[in-house]
Amino acid sequence: MGKLVFWIVVAFVVLFAVRLYGAAQAKKRRELDAAHGAAGPMVRCAKCGVFLPKADALKAADGYRCREPGCLPKP
Repeated sequence: MGKLVFWIVVAFVVLFAVRLYGAAQAKKRRELDAAHGAAGPMVRCAKCGVFLPKADALKAADGYRCREPGCLPKP
């Protein structure tokens, strides 16, 4: 009976350590994302369909366009 309790405690300690490690990794990822800055809302190019940050998109009559030469609105 003593061995069973020992192994249960060991399993809980290992699971707790894995959870702490995962939480630390998630915190690191959040800090890196915050440091790099969020891209902001994403929009879809009306011509080619690629998604890009709204700040990088050009407003066109039919929606947003990316800056690729084939997708630029005609003047």
